[in-house]
Amino acid sequence: MQRERVNDYDTIAAFYDIEHAHFLEDLDLYRDFAELCGPYGPLLEVACGSGRLLLPLAREGYELTGVDISAHMLERARQRLAQEGLLSRVTLVQQDMRALHLEQRFRLAFIALGSFAHLTTRKDQQQALALLRAHLVTGATLILDLSNADARAMENLSGQLLHQGTWTCEDGSLLTHFVSPAASNTRHMLELVHFYDQYCQGETVRRTVTRTTFYLFERSELELMLEQAGFVVKDVYGNYEMAPYELQSPRMIFIAEAR
Repeated sequence: MQRERVNDYDTIAAFYDIEHAHFLEDLDLYRDFAELCGPYGPLLEVACGSGRLLLPLAREGYELTGVDISAHMLERARQRLAQEGLLSRVTLVQQDMRALHLEQRFRLAFIALGSFAHLTTRKDQQQALALLRAHLVTGATLILDLSNADARAMENLSGQLLHQGTWTCEDGSLLTHFVSPAASNTRHMLELVHFYDQYCQGETVRRTVTRTTFYLFERSELELMLEQAGFVVKDVYGNYEMAPYELQSPRMIFIAEAR
């Protein structure tokens, strides 16, 4: 395991859980492909975060390995799995996807909710894909889910402050997430400044600020990188209902097979 270090998602781990507590729109997609890969795994989720997908898949009997760079996210995943007695089905590993090294090969691997786009250089992207291929058996499936329409729209909203949502926390306080995007003038890349404001009646607002970067992939470039890494692209979907990808689709979901 890598030494503990603080990164952007360590800072906002608790906020991320509140924001995504009820987001399961993509679960059926991963469940369906897990069933196609055979009974009970093993499955690999890279950038697994706090276990949003690990938990329901483990409940269904799958054996999984969850990899994330954030120690705080993994600790939250560990606590959630332990509460339901599912830790024996899930191995949690703190690693950077650009240096993935596991003592196992898998029949299905996936990176959900655009996390692969945090890699913003071609070298890093190619390295991560090559390592993913090395951890898959021949014929295994890789799923990459990327934001499409929303991310493209943010290119035209540089400098604006966008309200992402407001939630009531367990202690009765309010959490609000704002994001301010900035588009690069030289690359297909966004830098997002996130503002998380917490407010409890009678208190001052507590603000946490962090930054993330996202690379805006074109379909053809990622198809080429997947092929160069040893995959065959089988399908590209535009949403979680597996509709064909179009330029204005909300998602760009690659289904690739390891050669």
